[in-house]
Amino acid sequence: MNCSHCNSENTKKNGHTHYGKQNYLCHNCNRQFVEGGQDWFVNESDKILINKLLLERISLSGICRVCDVSQQWLLSYIKDLYKSLPDDLNADLTLPDIESYLGDRMDEEIGRIEVIKKIRLHYKSTFKYQIMR
Repeated sequence: MNCSHCNSENTKKNGHTHYGKQNYLCHNCNRQFVEGGQDWFVNESDKILINKLLLERISLSGICRVCDVSQQWLLSYIKDLYKSLPDDLNADLTLPDIESYLGDRMDEEIGRIEVIKKIRLHYKSTFKYQIMR
């Protein structure tokens, strides 16, 4: 009997399923399989689709329905994706100088307020000119 995942002949009988079918264990990849059973492996194109759906913030149940995978498989897949991420997520962990940062933000805010004042003054003068006519 060949393994349905790695096609190895290094297998042994491993009990029966609850339906009474013979269960096998592969010594090379440590997977269990049933003779004549369906392959439940998710191919790479489906994994690419699942990655895109995860980025779209679709519910996990919705992804399971669309891609025809179990929620248990999807959760373990997400867990493996999370483990493969770098610890720091490539973030810059150095803090900016707080004095210069706040100074820059304050200058930006003052600039915004000055523009708003100029616009209001323009509308007031325009409105008064139209009333006087």
